[in-house]
Amino acid sequence: MRTKLNVFGTISEAYGGSWRHLGEMVRLIWFPGLLYLIFSIASAFVNTESQFFLALALEAASLFLWPVIAVVWHRFILLGDVSAGAVHFSFGRPEALFLLVSVLLFLLLAPGIMLTMSTAMLQESSAAPLLSFFGLLLLLVGFYLFVRLTLLLPAAAIGAPLDPRLVLERTRGNFWRLVAVLLAPMLPLLICAILLGILLQGGPLLQVLAVIGLALVSIFFAVVNVAALSIAYRELVGTAGSESPDPHIEPVI
Repeated sequence: MRTKLNVFGTISEAYGGSWRHLGEMVRLIWFPGLLYLIFSIASAFVNTESQFFLALALEAASLFLWPVIAVVWHRFILLGDVSAGAVHFSFGRPEALFLLVSVLLFLLLAPGIMLTMSTAMLQESSAAPLLSFFGLLLLLVGFYLFVRLTLLLPAAAIGAPLDPRLVLERTRGNFWRLVAVLLAPMLPLLICAILLGILLQGGPLLQVLAVIGLALVSIFFAVVNVAALSIAYRELVGTAGSESPDPHIEPVI
């Protein structure tokens, strides 16, 4: 019988567990997390036109720091791994695989985005409507695969086999459920970003406070996002060597 993901249970467990274990999860990644915050805040005040290479360097640094953070959190939630040292900063095979899977997932969206954008340069061409249609179609297909294959990220983090066929099989019939789980932390973050964005219209002090506030709020919702993915992976795929693994973050319902 095909497993159906419990959306409400997954979201509730992700929020409840993240709140209860927030201190422990921040402690595990405080150093790379601090660097990530610094780079994120700095990039908000960099002019990409006049300081292109600095902006690129900051984005690249953040790109490589996120796998370090996410892998630790996925392993904590799914395997109960807790770093013994005061400072954890490791970029090994799990982090490299996590980064590679992340890039490959976003590449699924690239053909549709590129084809759709190309129609803007061919507005007077008779082929523009057809290209726009195929671009949208490719984008929808790419998004569909992106959502279902997102569970490869927890697999990469915990060292489980990266089996796209297995993930597609286990997520069959769960597309909209996974979309709801992925949107659960994104929508509140978007609302917070809009509200804090109002402060950006003020003076320099308000702008700094808005950026710092958004960065701190983003930490919590990043934890929720990782937790939701981990729980969905646990429920639909299962951790290595276990048919019904015990969750490290206890259910709240």
